[in-house]
Amino acid sequence: MAHLIPSFMDERTPPGERDVFNLLAAGPDDWVALHSLDLAPWNRSLRTEIDFVVIVPDAGILCIEVKSHENITFDGHRWYPETIARSPFKQAQDGRHEFYRRLVELAVQFKRVPIVHCCIFPKSPFDLPANLSVQPWELMDSRTFRSFVSGADFCAELKARIKLSVAADPNLSALAAPLSRDQIDVLVKCCLPVQKRRPEAREEISRRQDEMEKLLRDQQKPVLQLAALNARVIVSGGAGTGKTLIAMEVARRAAESGRRVACLCFNQLVGDWMTRRMEQESAVLPNLITGRAIRVMARLTGLEIPENPSSAFWETELPGLLEERLTDPEFKAVAAFDYLALDEAQDLLARPRLWACVSQFLLGGLDQGSFVLFGDFDNQVLAEKTVMRETLSNLESVAHPSSWRLSENCRNYQIVGDTAVSLSGLGKSVYSGYLRAGGGVRNYDIFFYEHERAQLDKLGQWLQEFRAQGYKPSEITLLSFRSEETSAALRLRHEGFKLRPAWSAGELTGYASVHAFKGMENKVIILTDVVFGDREFDRYLFYTGMTRATESVRVLCDQASQQTLSESMTYE
Repeated sequence: MAHLIPSFMDERTPPGERDVFNLLAAGPDDWVALHSLDLAPWNRSLRTEIDFVVIVPDAGILCIEVKSHENITFDGHRWYPETIARSPFKQAQDGRHEFYRRLVELAVQFKRVPIVHCCIFPKSPFDLPANLSVQPWELMDSRTFRSFVSGADFCAELKARIKLSVAADPNLSALAAPLSRDQIDVLVKCCLPVQKRRPEAREEISRRQDEMEKLLRDQQKPVLQLAALNARVIVSGGAGTGKTLIAMEVARRAAESGRRVACLCFNQLVGDWMTRRMEQESAVLPNLITGRAIRVMARLTGLEIPENPSSAFWETELPGLLEERLTDPEFKAVAAFDYLALDEAQDLLARPRLWACVSQFLLGGLDQGSFVLFGDFDNQVLAEKTVMRETLSNLESVAHPSSWRLSENCRNYQIVGDTAVSLSGLGKSVYSGYLRAGGGVRNYDIFFYEHERAQLDKLGQWLQEFRAQGYKPSEITLLSFRSEETSAALRLRHEGFKLRPAWSAGELTGYASVHAFKGMENKVIILTDVVFGDREFDRYLFYTGMTRATESVRVLCDQASQQTLSESMTYE
């Protein structure tokens, strides 16, 4: 009996793959068949899945693409049914070549092992006309598949087809000697990290999901059920209401169900954090892609990002290149996602051109595709709010999503959250309550400076005080109303203080602009260079910056803005 990995199928296995699986099980004892390898992590995150990789010790390796559809046809231009987005033969060939390239990178000793491919249509007849690109032995339709009396006959036919493929390809050579048991074990070890279906991990998945249920608040749990029962969902909530954590859990569960999922955001820092968190908390899911939306799309399209890209590159040049690439139907077929989970969605909705690119990666589009969007559509819009509202309105009219609102603050002490809301002039409807008990007047302070030297002196004093209280340097972040290059933190660094940009790793105190740190958090936040110009925009910026703190916040505000800040305050 052949060794199948995994050793049994789950309920999501298509019927055609189930039939192939059952016949392979009757293969020779030294055969190994790996079911469902998602090579996306090996191929720029593009959709590259191999249904079966069959290791035949005395012949080579066969990559099999199975199509379970009935009545498969090709009219010379398009495949039918329409759910077949690209040529199965091209899909099998691409998977085989990508598998070979990556395998040789991992284990160069297998460079001479012949790797070939074929397609099996267990439920559909298919007449393959004479052509230059597909050989007759690269297809097994239902008429041939159903003719086998036993699994042993089926496996013998697969072995014969491997030999035909090797003989016909001048770049391949027959094995000089059969693969040993140790060699096969190495091959399997190379493949396991990208194995997509792991039914034996179901117990682990259930345990983790139970633990997550315990962590979530009563107000947050319904979002998981809402996303499970509805194809399109929009979740709104203020800073600190747990949107990012829930977005990641929704994405993880969608990927565990077998779908190809993208969990994206606008900011680089949040994207990097989500990726690290996903890798730390659960087994690697090759069909789950996380990160900053623009960088993920660039990776998918194979576009290189300059070392020091300008704002024009991000806002104009790169979207233009993405738009051009997305006109290729073949590319969209391999790049599209089955499900999109988007955090801080307001940042992308406020940039229609970028949002249009993201939505084109969603299988079925916005009206028929599946997605969940999380955002603070009222209080953290740091781009064109009017544009964002128009885009959101259009999305709602096209997609008809279900909606949910989060209002319980899970991040801040009440004094920090209430002060942020009050000083920003946002009203009292942002939060219905706070999860974290404690906190007091010592957790908030504001200093109005008359000149730059006074700001720097006070900033240095606060840093020393927090460190004297026992805070690690890395537990303090300096956030500026300005860019990093013109911030008080950089000037203080030039004076000898040990600081680092927030995007770089290390144990020093980090600094960034409020924009760049949006979606992140730290125990202590010190806002610097606070100057109120555009009243509405700056109060959103102020609210966003203050609510990054899980424990204490300090504010350094230009004295010229003191009256403006006082006028913005709201009272019960």
